[in-house]
Amino acid sequence: MHSIKQFCDKIDSIKSMADDLRKTPPSDPNLKNKIEVIQSDCLLVAKGKVDREYFTNINDYEKNNYDYSGVDHPSGLSINEDE
Repeated sequence: MHSIKQFCDKIDSIKSMADDLRKTPPSDPNLKNKIEVIQSDCLLVAKGKVDREYFTNINDYEKNNYDYSGVDHPSGLSINEDE
């Protein structure tokens, strides 16, 4: 089980490897290895369990200034459009 931070860090890592892969010439002897590492990490992300660190029900969102992504907004910021 991974925390949300660890999950996001792994996604950032995959993005970094993908950016590096884009710059890799087809003649690079490590090309196949780079592709396989990205595929392996994607599989780990897909199969892994993420620990829900934030909330378990909607009332917890409404008590705080959180939107559905778990972002804590400054106290004066409204998350409802009609306010």
